[in-house]
Amino acid sequence: MRVRRIWGAVAATAVAVTLGTSLSGPAGAEGGSHTLSGPATGDPDLYLTYVRCDDLMADAAAPGSRINLGPYAAPLGRRSLGLVPAGGGSASGPYASFPSLARLDSSVAVAATGGSSGVSWVMAVTRQSPRGTAWRGRAALSAPPGGWTTVSTSATTYDWALVDLASGRVLDRAGTATPAGFAAEHGDGPGFAITGFGCDGRAFNLDAVRASGSTLDFEGVSLTTTVAAGRQQVQAGQEVELTGRVTDASGRLTGDPLVLESRSPGRQWAPVGKPVLAGRDAVSRVVVPVSATTDYRWHRPESQYADEGWSDTVTVSVAPQDGPEGQAGGQSQGGGQGQAGGQGNGGGQPGEQQPEPASETPTSQ
Repeated sequence: MRVRRIWGAVAATAVAVTLGTSLSGPAGAEGGSHTLSGPATGDPDLYLTYVRCDDLMADAAAPGSRINLGPYAAPLGRRSLGLVPAGGGSASGPYASFPSLARLDSSVAVAATGGSSGVSWVMAVTRQSPRGTAWRGRAALSAPPGGWTTVSTSATTYDWALVDLASGRVLDRAGTATPAGFAAEHGDGPGFAITGFGCDGRAFNLDAVRASGSTLDFEGVSLTTTVAAGRQQVQAGQEVELTGRVTDASGRLTGDPLVLESRSPGRQWAPVGKPVLAGRDAVSRVVVPVSATTDYRWHRPESQYADEGWSDTVTVSVAPQDGPEGQAGGQSQGGGQGQAGGQGNGGGQPGEQQPEPASETPTSQ
């Protein structure tokens, strides 16, 4: 997960107000829906972070992250981002900057099979607030078990306090209000909001993060499966080693288990044995006997973090056996019917068969 010093974000907010600029994304910044396969967003105005539940400026513990199917029915797509806190006291979730407290409307969907407690922080600097100060809002959150809960900052009531930017000391308290309600009374301005869960140390999932015109949807990673044969032409009954590799977008071997499938040309695919686990080198290997020309491919079953997929096809051809002409009763070059091991050109002795080279079938890729 991305780590960013919160004081740096507060300082940027204060500078924006002083210079009369905005914290919204630059002209042409990307909005719309973005599908992610991990916690990194690549957006300085919308990313995942972690903070303390009781003190916005204190050090927090980073969670572990993973892509999961569900849980339940994911709000977008089929998967979501699972977060596993290192312990209680820290909250993880989206950071979103905003140009206007009055129009703040970021949201996130949360699910936890055992329920989860969280917190939402808002920091805003308005033209009515004294120089060197900012308004801080805090709201305790909860997500019950049994399904997905959407938390919207615009609908959340916060406890507001005026804090000193240099020390974080509380200078004044201003009661409770929604962001829009507070802005109507104390002035509008830019800032940021952080909404996170995991304060109780329980694992949870998040999805459908919406802020600044963007929507984040967490889905599986893209994997590629390849197949290779030790040789692609054999005699009937000989064995061939088939290998399978699974790589991610960076080319890293993932070692996912694979199921070998085979078919005779023109027939239906069928599995060959049980799933094959990858070795220590993250490569799957299996040795199979080949009695007839056969197509092979690897099937990668669906996992928590990736959809199922298949490799291309590799064909192992079986070379044809010698025909009757090269066996007993073969035709001699002079046209007469020979004895056993018929007489060939050059005068072979009775009982001796002249060898003929086996024909080769071109390798099918």
